[in-house]
Amino acid sequence: MYIGSQKLMQKYDQYLLEHGYSIMELVDKASDCIIKHLYGQAIAFLCGPGNNGADGLSAAIKMHEKGSKVFVFVFSKEKISKANQYYLDQCLLNHLDVTLISKENIDESIGIMKNCDEIVDAMFGFGLNSSPRGLYKEVIEQVNLLCHPCVRAIDIPTGLDCNTGQPYPSVIIATQTISLTCMKQGYLYPDSRYFTGDIVVEILDVEDVFEEVGLYRWVDEEMIASLLKERRFDGHKGNYGRVGLITGCDEYRGASLLSTKSCVYSGSGVVTTLTVPAVQDALSVFCPEATTLNRTIYGVNDRKYDALLVGSGMGLSANSEEIFNDVMKSLSCPIVIDGDGLTFLSKKLELLDYHVQDIVLTPHMGEFERLCAIDDDIMMQASAFAKKHHITLVLKGPHTIITNGDVNYRNSSGNPAMSVGGMGDVLAGMITSFLGQGYSSIESALLAVYIHGSIADKLATCAYTVLPSRVIEDIPSKMKELMKKSNLVRGYFNRIQVICL
Repeated sequence: MYIGSQKLMQKYDQYLLEHGYSIMELVDKASDCIIKHLYGQAIAFLCGPGNNGADGLSAAIKMHEKGSKVFVFVFSKEKISKANQYYLDQCLLNHLDVTLISKENIDESIGIMKNCDEIVDAMFGFGLNSSPRGLYKEVIEQVNLLCHPCVRAIDIPTGLDCNTGQPYPSVIIATQTISLTCMKQGYLYPDSRYFTGDIVVEILDVEDVFEEVGLYRWVDEEMIASLLKERRFDGHKGNYGRVGLITGCDEYRGASLLSTKSCVYSGSGVVTTLTVPAVQDALSVFCPEATTLNRTIYGVNDRKYDALLVGSGMGLSANSEEIFNDVMKSLSCPIVIDGDGLTFLSKKLELLDYHVQDIVLTPHMGEFERLCAIDDDIMMQASAFAKKHHITLVLKGPHTIITNGDVNYRNSSGNPAMSVGGMGDVLAGMITSFLGQGYSSIESALLAVYIHGSIADKLATCAYTVLPSRVIEDIPSKMKELMKKSNLVRGYFNRIQVICL
């Protein structure tokens, strides 16, 4: 399954138009998807002036041909799209019952809708940027007052913001939404379900260009299980990565403790935390499996490591900033930048321009806003930022965004109980561990983000808040569970192969 924002959906439509499909053909394919979910003997279609309205008009014609009694309500016969005009003409040629809604006939029109088995909302779709006004507003309010048992919205209920899932002052309350091509970003927000009702995704019979366009793939357990590698029979600690963590300071010790332990528990062979003496002492008790070095004495030799984490609880001192800048200028291994490292980076974003190693940034929305001005379409902006700077971005929040600009993902795991200090430090340690074990930056981010959220989901079933230290404890068992699932899938396909042979 894929996720799209308003601009990504516009880009998707434009891509198809530029690659051999006509708008009439796309509307025809859309209506083929829509009529799969229409069953009424009497159906009212509310059709706006654009291509969403054209989808409704085309579906009305097909339902008429199938024997349903169809009532088409349009709001204007002028200033309508080319496809809309074409299918409106076809409705008239096929002698469908077409009504131009006006203030004079609105009560009569609502009366007809009330007696229909289904009402189809094809007024605006995902392109709406403000609250419906005039006749649209009045019709929406009247339809909602009917409390009709079967209101189906095409693509998105009119008046619901495609990106945020928030309603404008006037919005259709649908019982079902037929979402064309993919889920819309706004549907990821739980409150949107009050307006969408049940959501069904219908994919048009066109070329698969989801990833070329930049739609976001939904990350689920099967995908993650397929990425996880088995431990080698003859493996030793040297096979699973030597990672370094430049973390912690006298004021912020917990971040270093949590990131170090999560790195160890995620399967790293050798973990060395380069920190201050106070953190070294605490780590010897909190995570004795890790080794430590006093970074003020030994400095940072990143050539010793397969991956580095820099920033978590590092502090904002001049010395910490100098260490960060030195590491970035001489980087010789993949690196995860988190916490205070992101603050330093925001002052010198040009440090990203010359790197040859993989870089993973893990900002939350506030930190991302310091890296670039926030746009109204965060999915498209996140992808563009990652592509411009040649990095992997993990933008933390509900359904965390993971993108390198070429492939884009939204995570399915995670919950509000995770809103506790230290959660990001655990995640940063996990990503670093996977990088050190030889996973690519995008694979490392996907594995860590999903496993992190999935553990928290299980813990949240019986806890109001989920503690980061508790998440760490369950990392090995969750990875074992995923490995078993992965082996079952591989075993299934191997059996198929044997049978075929």
